[in-house]
Amino acid sequence: MDAFGLVAMVVVTVGVVVAILLFERRRAEGIERDLTDEARRRRE
Repeated sequence: MDAFGLVAMVVVTVGVVVAILLFERRRAEGIERDLTDEARRRRE
């Protein structure tokens, strides 16, 4: 594998990791919001 191929592989890998982390953060915020709403409804 030449240097260009190695750099391209690293860039693609980093891009995939960043995309996964962004998606997971958004999903976690949605879950947290749902749990907060549920707790608020139970207190009422």
